[in-house]
Amino acid sequence: MSLEKFMKKDFVMVPATSSLVEVAKVMLERHVGDVIISRTKNGKAEVREDVIGIVTDRDLVLEFAKKGKLDPSRKAGEFAKGKLTLASLSDGLGAAIEKMNKNGVRRVPVVDADKKVVGILCADDCMEILGLEMSSLTGIMKNALKNEKKHSVPSRLKAV
Repeated sequence: MSLEKFMKKDFVMVPATSSLVEVAKVMLERHVGDVIISRTKNGKAEVREDVIGIVTDRDLVLEFAKKGKLDPSRKAGEFAKGKLTLASLSDGLGAAIEKMNKNGVRRVPVVDADKKVVGILCADDCMEILGLEMSSLTGIMKNALKNEKKHSVPSRLKAV
């Protein structure tokens, strides 16, 4: 399955120079649980080729729980350092989910062939969409059984 059906195209990207407090404010203002962190050119994070990490609301909560506060001087780029997991637009859903599973992450930026970010894939969104599809499959089975019962087997054909 193509990742385009599952990924969010309305992701939020912030400069690596943003403070963690600014990141938290952006999440609140944009009603999102994650932001993609990018190196900057001309002070803007719109350069989608140079992604260095992702910060989630959970990351911020864990940081706050450890220290009792968010350091107002700590930069998102420094906080988001570490191994970055990316999904390629050419990956199938199974491959992308396997990357997420292997790396213990629930969200991954999705990049195109030019390494530009084109979306973000979230495990929760995948579960929601796949759950709806599984529900439809269940409906198919129920309806097939109903149709089968409508066609009763003549007694002369029943097994002895």
